[in-house]
Amino acid sequence: MKTAWFKGITNKDQKTEVRQEYIKSLPTRIRLKELLEDKIEATRSTRRGNSTYDSPNWPLLQADSIGYERALFEVISLIYDEKVQKVEK
Repeated sequence: MKTAWFKGITNKDQKTEVRQEYIKSLPTRIRLKELLEDKIEATRSTRRGNSTYDSPNWPLLQADSIGYERALFEVISLIYDEKVQKVEK
C-alpha cells in the first residue's frame, strides 16, 4: 500500500480505517486493475491499427497515447500492491 493513501491524514484512527478499507476492497481493486489493463491493451491495439504516420500531428498523438497509458499504470500502482496482495489472500 503506497504512502500516498495517507497523505494529508494525521489522525491515527483515520489511517487505520483507510488501511482496513483498502484491505477489504481487494476484489474490487483486482477487478478495477483488470479493467484498466484492458483499457491499456485496447489503446495499444488502436494505436497499432491506425496508420497515422503521415499525419503532421503524429508525435502529438503518440505522446497523448503514452501519457494516457502512463496515467492508467499510475492508478494501477495506487490500487494494487503485490506485497499487500500476498498478505491479504
